[in-house]
Amino acid sequence: MSENSPRSLQAVVLAGGLSRRLGGVPKAGLVVDGQTLLARTVDAAAGVVRTGTAPSPGETTAEAGETAQAVVVVVGPGDRIPQWLAGAKHAGGVATVQEDPPFAGPAAGLAAGIGALAGESGHVLVLACDMPGAGDLARRLVAEWAACAPGEGIMAVAGGKRQPLAAIYPLPELRAAVAGARVAHRLENASVFSLIASVKMIECAVPTGLAADIDTWDDARAQGIAVAPPTAEGHQLENHDELLQAWTQKLLEAFEIADIEVDIHAVLNLAGVAAHSIVRPAAPLTTFVAGMAAGLAAGSGQVDEATAMKAALGLAKKLSAAEAPAPGSTGAAAAEAPAAE
Repeated sequence: MSENSPRSLQAVVLAGGLSRRLGGVPKAGLVVDGQTLLARTVDAAAGVVRTGTAPSPGETTAEAGETAQAVVVVVGPGDRIPQWLAGAKHAGGVATVQEDPPFAGPAAGLAAGIGALAGESGHVLVLACDMPGAGDLARRLVAEWAACAPGEGIMAVAGGKRQPLAAIYPLPELRAAVAGARVAHRLENASVFSLIASVKMIECAVPTGLAADIDTWDDARAQGIAVAPPTAEGHQLENHDELLQAWTQKLLEAFEIADIEVDIHAVLNLAGVAAHSIVRPAAPLTTFVAGMAAGLAAGSGQVDEATAMKAALGLAKKLSAAEAPAPGSTGAAAAEAPAAE
């Protein structure tokens, strides 16, 4: 049997994000084609991993660091996961764990997830819960992974962008990377790129749409989530853009600059790039500095407000993107690199 066979593969599904750009509405519970995103992703993972021993009833939750005999581990809030998995065909073969501390970012989530896997050898499929195309994506990764050398993994690349949460990692090397990051206190709010900097990965080009995820309400609509569910969460999701517009206008009026137009999507895009390329706390810091720079430039009469803001956001975005580690990088810059979620 080949080392890179489905029987040597387990899976971790990350479902523990705060969904800030969705107003706090959990991505895992969004419904596409009658199934939650988490249920779709778990079924996608279960469809390509080996047949293993599922946890018995009452033993589906593991503490971070414990070993559970599970083929698919979901990382996220344990009190919500059963609800999100209600429509999954393979819900019975899932163990759950939450990163410590909760909502500490994707690197911490991945560390908790592999801590709940059995064995020291083989590979682990890692998927974020917010990709509607996870089924086709997982099958493509597994097909290409068959050609990987021992100790090597494979990562999806869509539109030139590496997708560390759509990848298959060699489990021993990933465990070693987690152990090193834990000793160095580099797990909480750290990026997956920084965590895997020492893991040898090859790239698997996939169509951009196949790796499309849901970060915003516009993304949700593009994936067919046109009507929010009749819940308080759904109502908040449906009105997310309106809430942001209203809040921005309220801030502008309070600071007596209501005549300035703010490109909300450009600001959020900058925040996303900074969070993905450095660490998550870099997002608010970067947008704050860019705003200060734009204000100073406009206030000095150098340019008008709109031009100053566009230039500041553009420069900050370029600088943030440049901080992302190069493929295969293991240097200091990669060690400090970026949050991906």
